[in-house]
Amino acid sequence: MALIPGSPTNLANSMADAIQIAFNNHYKEVMGKDHPDANKQMTLLCVAVAEGVINHLKAHPEAFVIKTKFSDSTLYDAIVEIK
Repeated sequence: MALIPGSPTNLANSMADAIQIAFNNHYKEVMGKDHPDANKQMTLLCVAVAEGVINHLKAHPEAFVIKTKFSDSTLYDAIVEIK
């Protein structure tokens, strides 16, 4: 599955959606009250953070090392290391 940042008009199944959900989940424990309703500023922040993270990851593929082990042409182990 591709990394999907989301857009201001569509957060469905995106990183921005996951960021907004996490924000809402932790808001009360940090701020002591219920999270605010969704608004344009929150949507902008979540989309911008998601897009920035994805663009940074794409720009630095050397940070990821994938080690695989095969036996008789069958993959039986794969490890992703993040530097």
